[in-house]
Amino acid sequence: MTATRDPWDDGPDTGLLDEEQVSLLLELLTAEDWSASLDGFTDNGRRTVDSMIAQAHAGEPHNRTAHTLKGTALNLGAAALGRLAKELEQAGSAAVLAQEDRLYDLLDRSLAALRACRPQTA
Repeated sequence: MTATRDPWDDGPDTGLLDEEQVSLLLELLTAEDWSASLDGFTDNGRRTVDSMIAQAHAGEPHNRTAHTLKGTALNLGAAALGRLAKELEQAGSAAVLAQEDRLYDLLDRSLAALRACRPQTA
């Protein structure tokens, strides 16, 4: 049996999530709404990262896509992903491409940590 890792501990994922934002959402949302939000972020987050990487490869502007990722991530409490998207919002294409693996890694780890959180029950 493996223990569920506490996303707020001081391990390698410190700062991965915004504890206050996630706690607020967990107080406000039902389990069904929380699950739907995470499902939406899973699909849209991956598509947004894919789009940003494709734009960077093509030398096209990616700032609006990075801005969208930043907002979505921060609203859901995926703080580290939101911070990286904020940095990349004004960065050049080379910086985006250099962070490609990190973007996908932060997305995946954020989703795993968020899925480990559960809304409070009444």
